[in-house]
Amino acid sequence: MSLHLSSARGTARRVVLSCDVAGCAVQVEPPPIESWRNDADARVWARDHAAGWTHDPVRRTDYCPAHAAFSVAPAAGAVAPRPTMTARDNAGNPLNRDEYAEQLRKQLAGDRPVTGAPGAVTTAQAAIAARLLDELAGVYHGESIGTLAHEVATLLDRAAVVDGGMARGGEPA
Repeated sequence: MSLHLSSARGTARRVVLSCDVAGCAVQVEPPPIESWRNDADARVWARDHAAGWTHDPVRRTDYCPAHAAFSVAPAAGAVAPRPTMTARDNAGNPLNRDEYAEQLRKQLAGDRPVTGAPGAVTTAQAAIAARLLDELAGVYHGESIGTLAHEVATLLDRAAVVDGGMARGGEPA
């Protein structure tokens, strides 16, 4: 829950509303009031006094005005926005996972093989990266970014088998 209730002994309780988009540091603290009947009332009061903020009751998340679109249900047939956790645009906003996967696919298609360059990935590193990508593929199963993660994991597995005799899971073949 992004709503934080706090109080010091005998002072008015504070309510701080935080945006639930990963990496967004926006918070708002509506003017304090002396007391509420219960925490649910405090939450309702805070949300009512946070101008431009939206709340998704299903996911129990709150969004600042810049990210309010994440709480709006998509139109019938439209795909809901699926933000990345760490990848950001120049303004610091999360990228759409499907668009990010397409961008990565284009980068992968234009890649050239490295031949004996210093700092090349070892067989063990490739096997570990493949396992991490498989885990990512499981988290985003059915999404384009999950499919891409699985495809790259398969490429790394093939390279590890050819270069170092490693099988899936990092065990010797």
